Amino acid sequence: MLPAPSFHHLHLNSVDPDAAIEFYVRQFPASAKAYWGGLPALAAPRDVLVLFSRVATAPATPPQTTTCKVARRSDRTWPALDRAGMFRAPAAAVVFGDVALPWYLRQGDRPLVSSRGHVYDHIALSVGDLDAWVAKLRGERVTFLEEAYELGDTRAVMIEGPSREALELVEIA
Repeated sequence: MLPAPSFHHLHLNSVDPDAAIEFYVRQFPASAKAYWGGLPALAAPRDVLVLFSRVATAPATPPQTTTCKVARRSDRTWPALDRAGMFRAPAAAVVFGDVALPWYLRQGDRPLVSSRGHVYDHIALSVGDLDAWVAKLRGERVTFLEEAYELGDTRAVMIEGPSREALELVEIA
């Protein structure tokens, strides 16, 4: 059995990565400007990285396809970011070390779209043996968005999660 992956980084697209990093450093003084794999980054406590890629414009977000078929409950609850309330069931979460990634069913009727090219482009997880993970995921028929590529002084692959989110597996020795 392969050891569980651990959280590596969150990768954001930004029209101005330096300004974004400056904002986070100013608002969260425990973080610091850094670089990883040639990309501007924010180094946060507990070895969590936020990487930034420069993009020309903010993304358009037209929905394309639906992949989630779980029916949501009809009741909305508060507090919520929307005055109409928020659907909270069904919900799920996954935990990598001390990083929890909770999620809720989509709030409207618009179809889900890939996270690629949006503000939150992908989530990265570190793994010890990338080749073993690639073999395991291929055996489970997981969709690969990008085959193995160089990332700084290591390698990575990009796969698609169940809600079309992009997940990067970064090999850490």
